[in-house]
Amino acid sequence: FGLFNKLVYLPEKMLQKHLKDWLPQWKLVKEQRRERRCLPSDGNCDIGDWTSWFVFQGRPGTKLANTTVVTIRGTKTPLDYILDLDLWSGALMQQVFSNLLLTGPPVSAFLGSEMARQWFKGKKVHYASVWEYLHHQHLWHHPEKRMYITGHSLGGGIANLLGAEFGLPSIAFSPPGVHSTAELLEIDPVRLQALALDVIPDGDPVVRTGNHGTVQLPIACADHWPRCHRIFNSVCELFDTCGDQAQPTPRELPCDFCPAKLKQRPGLAPHCGRPAEVVS
Repeated sequence: FGLFNKLVYLPEKMLQKHLKDWLPQWKLVKEQRRERRCLPSDGNCDIGDWTSWFVFQGRPGTKLANTTVVTIRGTKTPLDYILDLDLWSGALMQQVFSNLLLTGPPVSAFLGSEMARQWFKGKKVHYASVWEYLHHQHLWHHPEKRMYITGHSLGGGIANLLGAEFGLPSIAFSPPGVHSTAELLEIDPVRLQALALDVIPDGDPVVRTGNHGTVQLPIACADHWPRCHRIFNSVCELFDTCGDQAQPTPRELPCDFCPAKLKQRPGLAPHCGRPAEVVS
C-alpha cells in the first residue's frame, strides 16, 4: 500500500515504469489527475471535485486477479492545499477553539448543529467522482472481489472517510484525524474504528491534527521531523521493519529513495554500493 501511495505522486510515464518494476502483478486501470482539470473522458468530473485518485487491479492469472486498490493522492498541487483547509476545517475548529473558555461552547454548539452537518455534506463534492466510482461497484453482488482504499496525507483522510461510509478497509499513511469530520458527515465512528488503519510516523506534524478514532500503527522515522511526513520515508521504515515480501527477487529501491534511512541501514539497498547521502 505504501508503494501505491508513492507511485501516484509520479508523472504518468514514470508511474508506469515503477509500477512494472515494483509491483509487476498489478496494473493501473483508471486515474483522475486534477492538475490537468476535467477531461471529456472523465465522465463524472465536476469543477468542484478536487481529488486525484487512481485504481489498481491485480493482473489476470495472478492471485491478486480479484483485488482492487483505490489510491487517493495526497497534497501535491495548490488546489490540494485548498482542499486540505476546506475539508478539515471542522477538525481544526474543534482542536483550536473547543477547549477555550470563551470560544469552546459556541464552537461545540455549531459543530453539533444541523447547519454544520449540512455545510459539511456539501463538501463531498470535492471527492464526488471517487465516491461515485465506489457507489457503482456494487461489491455486495460480487463477494469474490476484494477492494481496499488507501491514501497518504490528505488522501489518507479521504480514504478513511470513504472506507467507513462504504464498509471497506482503508489504510492511511500520515493522515489527519477524521473522527470529527466523520461525525459531521454522519458516518458511524464505530465503522471508522473497525475498518481504518493509520500508519503514524514518529515526528510527523500532520498526524497531530484532529482525533483519529482509528486503529493506529506507529512507526519510526530516520529523517528530520518535517520530512517524516513524506511517503518514501514511511515506505523505507516498513521495508526495514517488515522486510520485502516480493518474490522471488526483492525490489531494488532507487538509491535516492529515502537517503536518511539508507544511510542508517545501507543493507536496504545493497545495489547502491555505498550509503546514500542525506540532503539537508
